[in-house]
Amino acid sequence: MKKILAALAAAAALSLTAGGCGSGSGSSDVKPATNLDAETKKLVAEAKAAGKVTLYGMIEESALRKIASAFEARYGVKVESVRLVSGDLSQRFSTEASSGKNAADLIMLTDSPFYDDALKKGWITSFADVDLPPMADELPKKDYAHDGATPIVSFVPTKLVYNTDAVDRAPTDWKTYADPKFKGKVLLAEPDSSPADVAFWSLMRQTYGDGFLRQIAANSPKVSGGAVPGTQAVAAGEADLGFPGVDPVVAALKKRGAPVDLVAPSPTTGPEIGLGLATNSPNPSGARLLASYLMSKQGNLDLNKTAKQISPFDPGAMKGFTRVSEIELSTPAELKTLLGLR
Repeated sequence: MKKILAALAAAAALSLTAGGCGSGSGSSDVKPATNLDAETKKLVAEAKAAGKVTLYGMIEESALRKIASAFEARYGVKVESVRLVSGDLSQRFSTEASSGKNAADLIMLTDSPFYDDALKKGWITSFADVDLPPMADELPKKDYAHDGATPIVSFVPTKLVYNTDAVDRAPTDWKTYADPKFKGKVLLAEPDSSPADVAFWSLMRQTYGDGFLRQIAANSPKVSGGAVPGTQAVAAGEADLGFPGVDPVVAALKKRGAPVDLVAPSPTTGPEIGLGLATNSPNPSGARLLASYLMSKQGNLDLNKTAKQISPFDPGAMKGFTRVSEIELSTPAELKTLLGLR
């Protein structure tokens, strides 16, 4: 059984990391936009004349397709989406931009120093320097990063993954990791495997103190190779609890009958997803229109519902999410020592 589940997990991970291109074909659930102001009408006309809009994104591919479909249904502008994990996506974008030809019009990527570098090199244009239609103004200015250059349109909560055969009730608290009954049955990604993991454990230290992390260490946690293989291992029964879980992998595994699920206790933190306008792109008007749609309240709520992430327009969900800027970050070495992972 474990071998079967491991094979299923590997297939799910492959689908998560593989790139893909898709074009929205319209959606019967979304009505065409009407009563547009003059500025937006002009932008729509320019976008249609330029052809398709190319969106590079790191969220799950089916979510990108749904976003593309809804946008096309509203404005009649086709979107081609290209999906890769953040590291591969930023590398592809950087290679194309440095050659002087941007294939992408808009990039949706985890907020990181990439944006500062891309702005400095002129690969992307600051949102503060372009005119956008009124719907873009619905996104509060506090949700911009990099001195107003990058709108943050989505927050990805860090989640706990657990094996439903081994854990009879869904955990409701992060302190589950410290429960002695799970000694030897906890699987953690290395704290320094990603900035998001450093932020999460720093938040746990800030909220519950060093003692909590030492209690987890007393449970003799095992180290996974990262979020995806850790999620696979929990699904295969190699651990009861894991950190962190990966939504698309869990969804694929559950569809195939694997005993695995996710929860997101509060407080949590996680990656923040920003938008970048590619400089000298094939369809700059289309990029501005699509970005504005994703920054509008309705478009943003639809984006995050589809991607199973948190919208800045959802105050209830945001109450349980702590932004990285509000966390006193510890060093990876400190965290690894406290968690007993050195």
